[in-house]
Amino acid sequence: MEFDKIIMLIIAILLDLFGLLCFILSFFGVGIAISFLLDIIGGLTIGLWSLLKKGKIGLTKKALKHLIAQGVELIPFLGDISPSWTILVLTS
Repeated sequence: MEFDKIIMLIIAILLDLFGLLCFILSFFGVGIAISFLLDIIGGLTIGLWSLLKKGKIGLTKKALKHLIAQGVELIPFLGDISPSWTILVLTS
């Protein structure tokens, strides 16, 4: 596994764990705003990395994977409990 993928995997796992924490905080009315911020951070870091990463997969497939992960993350509550960023990194 490449060094950049390991770094992105760590970031993705942390973002997904913080998303799970936001899911719990959503019951107290605090987590949704934080969750939206995590979605932006994930899209800018992991999303851009997956699109710019050189590899065998074409840009269209990379963009589709990114859009699916970003779309799932933007759905309230579902994005908090789904490990989309981790899955995106593992499949990139």
